[in-house]
Amino acid sequence: MFTEDDRPKPPELVGLHAAASEAFRTLKEEFQVPDTYELVLHDVDAAEPFLRSTLDIAAITMRKIQALRWLAKPGVETANDVVVTLAADLLRALDHLVRCCDDETNADALTTFKNQVVRAARRSGDDGGVARLR
Repeated sequence: MFTEDDRPKPPELVGLHAAASEAFRTLKEEFQVPDTYELVLHDVDAAEPFLRSTLDIAAITMRKIQALRWLAKPGVETANDVVVTLAADLLRALDHLVRCCDDETNADALTTFKNQVVRAARRSGDDGGVARLR
């Protein structure tokens, strides 16, 4: 059911669907992230040793990119505050990972993606109110 607070996804957000795929591949190759990454969940503090490694940060960022790609997919409804929150989280990780890149081309590609995420979040956030994006 749509309300007056419903609006179409901005084109900048929909455009992330394709861009996310390339950023995902770039992170996977640059940081040699394996196909499977295990989360240790036996205790609330179990992640502490894994929060400093570039590989771990890249893997978790890839998971967030998967979530963003799904939210950007046409037909998937979401709230604009979800997009803005996920984008903010991604920006910090991408800033860190860009500085860790050995390949300048990969660093530039991740920076470009980061800028696309910023534009999509700004357009999704609109006037600061919460709205459903469809």
